[in-house]
Amino acid sequence: MQQIKKLRGFTLLELLVVILLMGLLTYFVFATPQKVQKPKEKVTIATLPHFIQKNLSGDGELVCIDNCKSCEYLTSNSKPQSISALPFIKNVVGEYIIDSGNNPARVDLGRYKDKKVCMRLRHYQNGSISQVILDMGDKVLFLPSYFGDGKEFGSVNEAADWWLKDSQGKLRSRGDWY
Repeated sequence: MQQIKKLRGFTLLELLVVILLMGLLTYFVFATPQKVQKPKEKVTIATLPHFIQKNLSGDGELVCIDNCKSCEYLTSNSKPQSISALPFIKNVVGEYIIDSGNNPARVDLGRYKDKKVCMRLRHYQNGSISQVILDMGDKVLFLPSYFGDGKEFGSVNEAADWWLKDSQGKLRSRGDWY
Protein backbone atom coordinates (compact mmCIF):
# COMPACT_ATOMS: atom_id res chain seq x y z
CA MET A 1 0.00 0.00 0.00
CA GLN A 2 1.09 3.49 -0.86
CA GLN A 3 1.54 6.03 1.93
CA ILE A 4 -0.30 9.34 1.67
CA LYS A 5 1.92 12.36 2.27
CA LYS A 6 0.60 14.87 4.73
CA LEU A 7 0.51 18.40 3.36
CA ARG A 8 1.57 20.91 5.89
CA GLY A 9 -0.20 24.32 5.75
CA PHE A 10 0.21 27.54 7.65
CA THR A 11 -1.07 27.72 11.16
CA LEU A 12 -3.48 30.41 12.18
CA LEU A 13 -0.78 32.13 14.21
CA GLU A 14 1.59 32.31 11.22
CA LEU A 15 -1.16 33.82 9.04
CA LEU A 16 -1.95 36.47 11.67
CA VAL A 17 1.74 37.45 11.97
CA VAL A 18 2.07 37.80 8.18
CA ILE A 19 -1.11 39.90 7.96
CA LEU A 20 0.11 42.11 10.82
CA LEU A 21 3.51 42.63 9.18
CA MET A 22 1.91 43.44 5.80
CA GLY A 23 -0.41 45.93 7.47
CA LEU A 24 2.45 47.69 9.27
CA LEU A 25 4.54 47.76 6.11
CA THR A 26 1.63 49.24 4.14
CA TYR A 27 1.01 51.84 6.81
CA PHE A 28 4.63 53.06 6.90
CA VAL A 29 5.09 53.02 3.12
CA PHE A 30 1.82 54.55 1.93
CA ALA A 31 0.50 56.58 4.85
CA THR A 32 1.21 60.30 4.53
CA PRO A 33 2.12 61.94 7.79
CA GLN A 34 -0.30 64.63 8.81
CA LYS A 35 1.18 68.07 8.54
CA VAL A 36 1.10 69.99 11.76
CA GLN A 37 -0.60 73.27 10.99
CA LYS A 38 0.83 76.36 12.58
CA PRO A 39 -1.73 78.72 13.98
CA LYS A 40 -2.40 81.56 11.55
CA GLU A 41 -0.43 84.66 12.32
CA LYS A 42 -2.77 87.34 13.58
CA VAL A 43 -2.08 90.49 11.62
CA THR A 44 -2.44 93.74 13.56
CA ILE A 45 -1.36 97.26 12.78
CA ALA A 46 1.81 96.66 14.78
CA THR A 47 2.70 93.49 12.85
CA LEU A 48 1.59 94.56 9.35
CA PRO A 49 5.08 95.65 8.20
CA HIS A 50 6.54 92.33 9.40
CA PHE A 51 3.66 90.38 7.77
CA ILE A 52 4.28 92.09 4.44
CA GLN A 53 8.05 91.56 4.63
CA LYS A 54 7.63 87.88 5.54
CA ASN A 55 4.84 86.88 3.15
CA LEU A 56 5.48 88.96 0.04
CA SER A 57 8.56 88.66 -2.12
CA GLY A 58 10.23 90.77 -4.76
CA ASP A 59 9.33 94.25 -5.93
CA GLY A 60 5.60 94.74 -5.87
CA GLU A 61 2.67 96.70 -4.62
CA LEU A 62 -0.10 95.82 -2.16
CA VAL A 63 -3.32 97.39 -3.46
CA CYS A 64 -6.60 97.30 -1.50
CA ILE A 65 -10.02 98.19 -2.95
CA ASP A 66 -13.69 98.02 -1.85
CA ASN A 67 -13.01 99.84 1.44
CA CYS A 68 -10.03 97.51 1.95
CA LYS A 69 -12.19 94.35 1.85
CA SER A 70 -10.13 93.02 -1.07
CA CYS A 71 -6.34 93.27 -1.44
CA GLU A 72 -3.98 92.06 -4.15
CA TYR A 73 -0.22 91.96 -4.43
CA LEU A 74 0.91 93.12 -7.86
CA THR A 75 4.33 92.35 -9.35
CA SER A 76 5.69 92.88 -12.84
CA ASN A 77 6.62 89.24 -13.41
CA SER A 78 3.58 87.31 -12.13
CA LYS A 79 -0.18 87.47 -11.99
CA PRO A 80 -1.83 89.34 -9.08
CA GLN A 81 -1.79 87.42 -5.79
CA SER A 82 -4.91 87.74 -3.64
CA ILE A 83 -4.27 88.69 0.00
CA SER A 84 -6.85 88.01 2.67
CA ALA A 85 -8.61 91.09 3.98
CA LEU A 86 -6.85 92.96 6.74
CA PRO A 87 -9.55 93.36 9.42
CA PHE A 88 -8.09 96.41 11.15
CA ILE A 89 -7.93 98.45 7.94
CA LYS A 90 -11.44 99.65 7.19
CA ASN A 91 -12.81 102.88 5.81
CA VAL A 92 -9.47 104.45 4.99
CA VAL A 93 -10.15 108.15 4.50
CA GLY A 94 -6.71 109.01 3.15
CA GLU A 95 -3.09 107.96 2.81
CA TYR A 96 -0.38 110.50 3.62
CA ILE A 97 3.36 110.89 3.20
CA ILE A 98 5.68 113.63 4.41
CA ASP A 99 6.49 116.18 1.68
CA SER A 100 9.72 118.12 1.21
CA GLY A 101 8.50 120.80 3.63
CA ASN A 102 8.03 118.19 6.40
CA ASN A 103 4.24 118.46 6.20
CA PRO A 104 1.76 115.61 5.73
CA ALA A 105 0.65 115.44 2.10
CA ARG A 106 -2.33 113.40 0.98
CA VAL A 107 -1.54 110.88 -1.76
CA ASP A 108 -3.88 110.27 -4.71
CA LEU A 109 -4.10 106.46 -4.83
CA GLY A 110 -5.92 106.22 -8.13
CA ARG A 111 -8.07 103.30 -9.26
CA TYR A 112 -7.56 99.56 -9.72
CA LYS A 113 -9.99 97.30 -11.60
CA ASP A 114 -12.13 100.41 -12.03
CA LYS A 115 -12.56 100.73 -8.25
CA LYS A 116 -11.21 103.36 -5.88
CA VAL A 117 -8.01 102.28 -4.11
CA CYS A 118 -8.18 102.69 -0.33
CA MET A 119 -4.60 101.65 0.45
CA ARG A 120 -1.45 101.27 -1.65
CA LEU A 121 1.84 100.07 -0.16
CA ARG A 122 4.98 99.59 -2.21
CA HIS A 123 7.10 96.57 -1.25
CA TYR A 124 10.77 96.54 -2.23
CA GLN A 125 13.10 93.63 -2.87
CA ASN A 126 15.21 94.42 0.22
CA GLY A 127 12.13 93.79 2.42
CA SER A 128 11.19 97.41 3.12
CA ILE A 129 7.79 98.93 2.43
CA SER A 130 6.69 102.46 1.64
CA GLN A 131 6.32 104.41 4.86
CA VAL A 132 2.81 105.85 5.08
CA ILE A 133 0.21 107.35 7.37
CA LEU A 134 -3.33 105.97 7.01
CA ASP A 135 -6.21 108.17 8.13
CA MET A 136 -9.09 105.92 9.25
CA GLY A 137 -11.43 108.69 10.40
CA ASP A 138 -11.51 107.75 14.09
CA LYS A 139 -7.81 106.87 14.29
CA VAL A 140 -4.61 107.29 12.31
CA LEU A 141 -2.15 104.48 11.60
CA PHE A 142 1.56 104.98 10.98
CA LEU A 143 3.38 102.22 9.05
CA PRO A 144 7.19 102.42 9.21
CA SER A 145 9.27 101.47 6.20
CA TYR A 146 11.54 98.79 7.63
CA PHE A 147 12.42 98.78 11.30
CA GLY A 148 9.87 99.09 14.08
CA ASP A 149 6.18 98.43 14.49
CA GLY A 150 3.12 100.26 13.26
CA LYS A 151 1.56 102.76 15.66
CA GLU A 152 -1.86 104.27 16.26
CA PHE A 153 -2.41 108.02 16.68
CA GLY A 154 -5.31 110.43 17.16
CA SER A 155 -4.52 112.73 14.22
CA VAL A 156 -2.50 112.91 11.01
CA ASN A 157 -0.33 115.68 12.49
CA GLU A 158 0.59 113.52 15.52
CA ALA A 159 1.57 110.68 13.18
CA ALA A 160 3.58 113.11 11.01
CA ASP A 161 5.43 114.39 14.09
CA TRP A 162 6.22 110.80 15.08
CA TRP A 163 7.41 110.06 11.52
CA LEU A 164 9.82 113.00 11.61
CA LYS A 165 11.03 112.25 15.16
CA ASP A 166 11.31 108.52 14.43
CA SER A 167 13.38 109.00 11.29
CA GLN A 168 16.08 111.15 12.94
CA GLY A 169 19.26 109.33 13.89
CA LYS A 170 17.92 105.81 13.38
CA LEU A 171 18.69 103.05 10.95
CA ARG A 172 16.11 103.21 8.17
CA SER A 173 17.36 100.46 5.85
CA ARG A 174 19.77 97.55 5.69
CA GLY A 175 22.27 99.76 3.85
CA ASP A 176 22.46 102.23 6.76
CA TRP A 177 24.15 99.61 8.93
CA TYR A 178 27.12 99.39 6.56
